[in-house]
Amino acid sequence: MSDLYYETSYRWNSEEIMEATYKCGYCGSKITSDEGMYLGELSSYGQNKNSLPQGVFICTNCKLPSFIYNGIQVPGINFGNSVNNIPDNVNSVYEEARKSFSVGAYTGVILLCRKLLMHVGVNFGAEENKNFVYYVNYLKDNHYVSQNSGEWIDSIRKFGNVATHQIVVNTKEDAEKMIKFCEMLLKMNYEYPALMNEEN
Repeated sequence: MSDLYYETSYRWNSEEIMEATYKCGYCGSKITSDEGMYLGELSSYGQNKNSLPQGVFICTNCKLPSFIYNGIQVPGINFGNSVNNIPDNVNSVYEEARKSFSVGAYTGVILLCRKLLMHVGVNFGAEENKNFVYYVNYLKDNHYVSQNSGEWIDSIRKFGNVATHQIVVNTKEDAEKMIKFCEMLLKMNYEYPALMNEEN
């Protein structure tokens, strides 16, 4: 008979642990860990059926635990990259969007990125308490967004309006596009100019 007909059970094991390679959701380091507690799936014969590492793994860099099971990792990975030399209020919204992505809150990512663009606009001299389209147009008209980014801007308008005014759940792909655009905008207008100033 096939193993499918036998009951399976799980056991925790801190001695015989299958190593896992993953990106830590705390510090962002890509590591390989064989420390923690392994969650092994056993057949009724007592044989280990796992082909992938699963359980709690300790990051070799920051020493914090991550739970990995069946392709799910907790805490998840922040999408995108940190950006240097940006104002604290802008950075806090950007990092909140990245953290929202890590827990699958994709509609939240869209709304936070929308808010982020408003913060960036005000930081570069736009008036406060205006509507979202005003800030998008301000960034475009004042060349804070490159000429080749027209399609991105149109996507930002579309995603922002849909997330705010319609009953819809945004996808992972939508959230990835928004974070990529915001990262590009922040690097071009804050991080790269600061690097040039350091060299001069």
